[in-house]
Amino acid sequence: MTQKYHFIHERGDYPPLAVENVARNWSGHIKKTVGSGEAPLFFLYQKGQCLIYSYESKHQEIINYVFNKISKNKAYITKVKDIFDQRSRVIEKFIKELETSHFRSLSNQELIEIKNKYNNLYDQILPYGEPLPHFLKEKLHSVLKEYFIDQKKITEAEFELLITPNYQSFLSKENQELFKIFKKFSRFPDYLNNQLKRHYQKYKWILFDYSSIIVNLKYFQKRAGVFGKTPPEIADYAKLKRQKSRIIKKYKVDLKFQYYLDILDKLYYLMDKKKEILTHFHFAITPLYKEVGRRLGLSLEEVRWFLWSELKDVLENKPALTGKIAASREKFSVIKFYEGRADFLDFGKSQKIVKDIRADQQALVNKLKGTPASAGKVRGTVCYLKSAKENNKIKKGQILVVSNTTPDFMPALKKAAAIVTNEGGLTCHAAIVSRELKIPSIVGTKIATQVFKDGDLVEVDANLGIIKKI
Repeated sequence: MTQKYHFIHERGDYPPLAVENVARNWSGHIKKTVGSGEAPLFFLYQKGQCLIYSYESKHQEIINYVFNKISKNKAYITKVKDIFDQRSRVIEKFIKELETSHFRSLSNQELIEIKNKYNNLYDQILPYGEPLPHFLKEKLHSVLKEYFIDQKKITEAEFELLITPNYQSFLSKENQELFKIFKKFSRFPDYLNNQLKRHYQKYKWILFDYSSIIVNLKYFQKRAGVFGKTPPEIADYAKLKRQKSRIIKKYKVDLKFQYYLDILDKLYYLMDKKKEILTHFHFAITPLYKEVGRRLGLSLEEVRWFLWSELKDVLENKPALTGKIAASREKFSVIKFYEGRADFLDFGKSQKIVKDIRADQQALVNKLKGTPASAGKVRGTVCYLKSAKENNKIKKGQILVVSNTTPDFMPALKKAAAIVTNEGGLTCHAAIVSRELKIPSIVGTKIATQVFKDGDLVEVDANLGIIKKI
């Protein structure tokens, strides 16, 4: 049976308003960098949980296009990165404007104009951030593994070193900054608290993702307190670079594959920097959504279950929206994104697409295997998190099973004995963080969250990429 649908993502905190900008881009604007949009996209909502699918044939078509593109044009990734960096600086400037705006004093039309600017900037940067890492991750891993492991016969440890990024993630930088504050001011409580307040103002968006966790000052105070017992391990990137050079020299690595390793480093950068910039961007626009909700008699949670076009219509004196509609959509709804457009499907069409996708995906259940992202072998009980808002659920030493991880999952990741995800490849957040934490991880299983449930005793063999119940 040929698989029809490609599973992309699953989260419990992806309401429509929070994710429609990325979805519109994914279904259309990303053609600027990857040849075409991944459309149609289907966002399935059931009891607040969001599952995202596209067509498998379209997904594979884009993968082949992008890999051929980077293989023929060795300047392509650098060009994309340069455009991304330039547009990031524009967004960083606009974020400062958003953070100093008093939305309550503005007219409806002024709110619309600000949101329109937000949408335009989003459309300009998104195609240059995440799409290339997303579509290249599995193909690039497969090509590199075949060359280094199968042909060159390098060890798993050497391969893991080669695919470890030379780039320090924004989470690692923040952690290092926090440690420096603690180290310098730990003997002076008043000075320490003032510095932590500044750090909080700088990074209060850090776990927000699209609409996830809003941290407070205590979050940073608690983390700083831990440094007194356990100082963070600081990565030595100069040493890592030397180790990579020795391996490349030892095995006489072909220039073509040195180029692919360089691409991998740039993809790590794009994926991480995109997460940093857009997480902050999502956080900064949220007060505008809250104000729109206040004017329409809706809570922030309710307003997030509408598309911006619907909210804009009401601000321009169209028929009102209600919390009842929001509750109904949270319970069950399907949005189809196609070439930048978004439509809620009617109930009959929604039921049909859900039934079709479930039947298609059921064929995958007995094929659980993924990409080894950080080596190791461990046993433990499963803890499945639907979103980062469930972080407190995991106990130290459990196996974290999740659709994918983002920075807001960090409190849970630090407790996990291993990580297993539905999504991802060598450049994904779970892969990077697991190597930093030195715990086993397997990414890209596609269906781990469907196969395993809380409390299952499993063995995670991240050397072979296999997870099994025991």
